[in-house]
Amino acid sequence: MASGGNHPDQPRQPRNLQGLLKFAMEATKSEDAPHDSHFEPMDEERRRFLEEALKSLTLDVVEEIEKAMKTLMDPDKAEEDKADAIEIIIDFVQDIDAANDFFKVGGFVIIQPGLNSSNTDVRSGTLRLVAELSQNNPFCQQQLLQSNTLPQIIELLSDEPPVATQAMHAISCMVRHHEPSLAAFIDMGGLECILGCIQTDNEKLRIKSSFLMANLCTELAAVRDEFIKLNAVERVVAAIRPSKQFEPKLETALSTLNVLTESDEGVRRCQDSSLQLKDKLELILKLNHGKDECLEQIEYANTLLKRCFSDDNCSTDR
Repeated sequence: MASGGNHPDQPRQPRNLQGLLKFAMEATKSEDAPHDSHFEPMDEERRRFLEEALKSLTLDVVEEIEKAMKTLMDPDKAEEDKADAIEIIIDFVQDIDAANDFFKVGGFVIIQPGLNSSNTDVRSGTLRLVAELSQNNPFCQQQLLQSNTLPQIIELLSDEPPVATQAMHAISCMVRHHEPSLAAFIDMGGLECILGCIQTDNEKLRIKSSFLMANLCTELAAVRDEFIKLNAVERVVAAIRPSKQFEPKLETALSTLNVLTESDEGVRRCQDSSLQLKDKLELILKLNHGKDECLEQIEYANTLLKRCFSDDNCSTDR
């Protein structure tokens, strides 16, 4: 990462007075005596000193952002330098207020060129920046939606694996808990994109896609039902491969299937004998019996067996 970022072992630089106090305490923790620290009332001189220190620190942050922006907008700068510049900005916008301010000062102008870059690291970094800006941030989610960023990111789902994985992460951050973005995503065929990604050879992309599907299904029953209409159950079951050891993609698939079977239609589809789901679930239980690392896989499999294949199971919307 370019200069300006924190060393991994150092506390993150603060952006307010309370954060500055915490920063100072963390940075000097190793020098403290072996007993608990206690805050004491701050005298006016000490407060003024800290406020001046904060002003200086804030100025440094702004200057770093300005330098990073100039690097990204300069066509003559090396792609490696641009990738480093994006890292600086990502570190800055992890604070929600700073992310909003980043938009207000015109920072979003770097997003489209970054997504269109011929350099893998720049495209991937820009997608991570979009994710940081939009995660749990309705203001930035709305601004990204209005800037028509979503179609560009959907196209990057077919990019090389590192970029495609970051594209799914960015989409997840943009559409979760923001219904306007989710509605636009669905109108663009987004649910079909998620299902397609579940069937790719990119393991990380499969896991992120399944996670997003499960999250959306949990949030909105209507989205769950739409996934089922698109044969999500059949596609997820097809991806289930019983294993003798813990497999993240298997656990994710079983978790997703548990969400999809929260409806009558999901259960009914699981009961289709051609899917051989019952045999797969029983084999999972047999192969993973007594393995602590597979407890969640076992729990999901047991739930699905009971829900879909027990004699007294009842398929009612839950």
